[in-house]
Amino acid sequence: MTVQYFNGEWIMEGIKAMIQSPFTLTAIFLIYFLSFCLKSIAWKVYLNGRPRFSTCLLGVIYSLFINHVLPVKAGDLVRMKVLSTRDNIGGEESAHSVIILRLLDIFCLIGLTMIGLFVLGVDFKIPTTLITIGFIIIGLFLVIVVRFFPAFFKRQVELLKKGLRGKNGMIILIAVSTSWVLEAAVLYGTVTIYHRDLSVLEAVFANSVTVSGQIFQITPGGIANYESFLVFALRLFGITIQEGYTIAIVTHAVKFFFSYVAGIMAIIIYPIPFNTMLSWIRVKGVRGR
Repeated sequence: MTVQYFNGEWIMEGIKAMIQSPFTLTAIFLIYFLSFCLKSIAWKVYLNGRPRFSTCLLGVIYSLFINHVLPVKAGDLVRMKVLSTRDNIGGEESAHSVIILRLLDIFCLIGLTMIGLFVLGVDFKIPTTLITIGFIIIGLFLVIVVRFFPAFFKRQVELLKKGLRGKNGMIILIAVSTSWVLEAAVLYGTVTIYHRDLSVLEAVFANSVTVSGQIFQITPGGIANYESFLVFALRLFGITIQEGYTIAIVTHAVKFFFSYVAGIMAIIIYPIPFNTMLSWIRVKGVRGR
């Protein structure tokens, strides 16, 4: 796509137009930041309010920053450690909460994508074979864990029940799903600046499809994954490949800029030595004793 559709002049025009639209740009950043606040609230509620909101937000921002610096999603390891070291939450419980909330992210993204497919009338086929294989793999994994690590499995189930019991589960689900709806503001605002037509629902759908494609990233911030999926999603709504590719680059640039600025602020507020961060990233996992 870069060889065929890259248009530096059009990209610069879009960036210039964005800079000249301070109200739109400010709204994009504020709504995008609010989406991370909701993720932090969900995390705090899952842990029954024990950690401080500031700790949860710092962990989420550090995770975002690291994921836009390194080619793998190592940011979640730093996120776990920020929680356990700043608010003395146990290492296993910290890891459990991050993994569960990541699974909820995936669940909400798939849900928003499915809603968009049906409501927007997108022609698609359900990959039954892939879904079946996925369920088989998950089933085998659970069987192995239950068989060889029963105590570990029991602890995780108890933590899950404690985190989602009562109204907590509904609050967490609403906060996480709403956070992904708000994240679509970056795409919606960028498309608006380019004077293209895209409804809020279409923006949410396109964003959900795109982020879903970054679950397994091999580049910082999911470079290439992001652009490829977003171009595909925007193409469904009549935006040409060249326009979609340019919008994808500008949108992704906005997200990178936000992640670096927010990351620098997090480092200033709660500095973590680089060597310490590297040692956290090298953590292999949680023992199933």
